[in-house]
Amino acid sequence: MNILLSNDDGYKAEGIKILEDVLTAAGHVVYVSAPDREQSGKSHGFTISGEVIATEYAPRHFHISGTPADCIMYSHHCALFPVSFSVVISGINHGYNQSTDIVYSGTCAAARQAALYEMKAIAVSASVRDRKLFEKTASFVADNLDSFLPMIAKGSFMNINVPLAFNGGWEAASIGEIIYNDKIAVKRRNGDQMILEMEGAAPEYRPSGSLLRADYEVCLSGKASVSIVEALPALSEEGMRNLLR
Repeated sequence: MNILLSNDDGYKAEGIKILEDVLTAAGHVVYVSAPDREQSGKSHGFTISGEVIATEYAPRHFHISGTPADCIMYSHHCALFPVSFSVVISGINHGYNQSTDIVYSGTCAAARQAALYEMKAIAVSASVRDRKLFEKTASFVADNLDSFLPMIAKGSFMNINVPLAFNGGWEAASIGEIIYNDKIAVKRRNGDQMILEMEGAAPEYRPSGSLLRADYEVCLSGKASVSIVEALPALSEEGMRNLLR
């Protein structure tokens, strides 16, 4: 397969390098379009004014002076690579992107942007930055790629999270909810300015209400969570009823 890799940790990140090595060893041809620096938590932001610089730092490899969504958007519209891709894989992210995290995640944004272009896409995250876990995660993706691709419907992407105590199995999971209860501190005042800083959080985990276990619950059991996420939010039945009143 021709596979395009991206991420939000930057093109030098350990996760994306290990994923490339494992996929290449499995016989795939890997291309990379990743940010030139860390872009974690940038969600689906993209550059609509000003220049974006695409630098070819190795054959089939570009780093982009923009967001994860930019990496997919500019690669696609500028045809940086003279091939079509069987799948776009974003990751391996250094940390979970589960439940509410998919809203903030640049990793998921790259996969979502690919899905909007009607490309197969997978976002992959590991619970912690750990070389052995990255290697297990990359092998898990490579070993299951042929099975996973048919599961990804048009207009959606797959979101995979792998726990530190990974037992090699996986389970279909719903999207849970995490309320972070972020703690914001006023560090100092400077005239009419307040200098603020996030000092921590007290996460509150809530189930999804689905028949499937929430992604964070699956990961707590030692399995990888595998979810299908719609690229565009759907109007709920209650919302539709409210509009039609």
